Amino acid sequence: MLARWSLRTKLALLVTAVFLPVLGVAAWQADNEMRLAERQRSEAVATAVELAVSRHSVLIEGTRRLLVAACSDAAVMKSASGEATQSDITGCEVYFARILQAFPGEYSSMLVTDDRGVARCSSTVTVVGMGFSDREIFRQIRDTKAFSIGAQIASRVTALSITPAALPILRNGEFGGMCAIGISLGNLADRVLPVQAEGGIAVALVDRAGASIGGTADMVRALPVAVRIAAAIVGGQTDFRDYGQDGRLYAFSLRPLAGNTIFAIAAAPAADDLLSLARGGGGFLLVMLALILSLLAVWFGADRWCVRPLRYIRDFAGKVARGEPGTFAPSRPWTPELASVGEGVTEMAEAITSREAELRVGLEQRDHMLREIHHRVKNNLQMISSLLNLQAGEIRSPRIRRFFGDAQNRVLTLSILHRHLYERTSWALVDFQRFISDLVRQISVGGVNDSRLTPRFHIRAPIMAVGPDTAIPVGLIVTEVVSAALDHDFRDVATPEIRIEAAESEDQVTFVIEDNGLEKGGAPVRSDGRGVFGLTLIRGLAMQLGGEVTISPRDGGGTRVVLTFPMAKEPASDA
Repeated sequence: MLARWSLRTKLALLVTAVFLPVLGVAAWQADNEMRLAERQRSEAVATAVELAVSRHSVLIEGTRRLLVAACSDAAVMKSASGEATQSDITGCEVYFARILQAFPGEYSSMLVTDDRGVARCSSTVTVVGMGFSDREIFRQIRDTKAFSIGAQIASRVTALSITPAALPILRNGEFGGMCAIGISLGNLADRVLPVQAEGGIAVALVDRAGASIGGTADMVRALPVAVRIAAAIVGGQTDFRDYGQDGRLYAFSLRPLAGNTIFAIAAAPAADDLLSLARGGGGFLLVMLALILSLLAVWFGADRWCVRPLRYIRDFAGKVARGEPGTFAPSRPWTPELASVGEGVTEMAEAITSREAELRVGLEQRDHMLREIHHRVKNNLQMISSLLNLQAGEIRSPRIRRFFGDAQNRVLTLSILHRHLYERTSWALVDFQRFISDLVRQISVGGVNDSRLTPRFHIRAPIMAVGPDTAIPVGLIVTEVVSAALDHDFRDVATPEIRIEAAESEDQVTFVIEDNGLEKGGAPVRSDGRGVFGLTLIRGLAMQLGGEVTISPRDGGGTRVVLTFPMAKEPASDA
């Protein structure tokens, strides 16, 4: 694989390999500095959020103790039952009022419900009789029978949003009602969140949906969108990096408070990796810059002093290969090594040019010899045809004279083939359409009989080049069929004709030869000696082509011969 790489690529890899050890040491130092900074930032964020969790735990524990003491009061216990008197309910309300007066900023409301969730006693008289069975905190208390913290809700007792905390009222181990207190969100935020963020760390409170429920405006702007926070809560992510609503990148630490309904989230500005590398990896950047400059110098230097000269040599060699004239003359002076390569290429081009001239002369001589051979073969065959014609003139028997005529036509077919070979620039291919047309014309001229009408020929053959191995059998078959058709009687035919059609489809050729003359003896090819030999010859030639031939009477009179054979792959033209 290395052998297929360019010279510039190999030089660039060599320079890179030299710089790798120094680059590795610089990268290791930069990575250590980045990891140390990241670890310190993560520890600071985790410390801030853990501080918020611990403060919340202190607040929740104080609330639990307050509820244990308040809900154990006799008036409170009695008010939750259906047998409570108005005096018991009034005593409960007075007791709740004193508690809220003692903690005016921490708690906003208190109430007691029966086992069905109907308020029996409340710090707000108008709440008595309301149903709280649809509240999540009520269902938690009823199901767990233990102290619970609910999610942020809009209070039905006051106009403020609260975080409910509640204890169950148990009678003989059975749920008898709920004793609840509403923690003010303002108090929750003040008690849990630090007064001022330290080291640029912002701490805020969010609910399960990711919405902020506590924190300053700057803290809220540092948080990501609520959907991202909710996804982190559902996915159990405690530490992650994301962009805040102010567009800056932050490192976040997320911890649940009591009940997994409220979460504390801390955010510290996180520097981008490239920016951190730029700040902490100055040595790494210097080594990287030196590497880039070295690679640029190697790349462009190799292009100037090596690649361009080699490209010029390649283009010059291409011109020589295509036979185009050209002079080896680079526009700029080359290095001694490449100059010597250029001299070698020049000598090679001169040798190739000389060799091509010799080959061209040899090819011309070969073409002349082949043309002369085909011409002489054609002349010899024509002489044989003339001798057969002269000999036929001395024969008295019409039957034997026809035999001589058939032999003359077969020799004529081979003569016409050789004439087409030496008239073309290719010695291996003939023009099929012209060959068949010329062959039929010569046969028709030699087969004219004054006692019969001369039929018209309709020839339709594809324009294609075929080799002698295909042209000779097809030409002989055409000769036999057309010669037999010319012997038919056309005197009672209105339009005497002989049709020759050839079609090529999917590497297969279909030849159809038919006439509308009257047959003698009812046979497509006459049954005398001549006809039997012609039929045998046609079938033998069809087998030689690898095809098949069908001879049948034509509708309306005449004979129809169908020859089908595969088109052989002929050699390419020498032109």
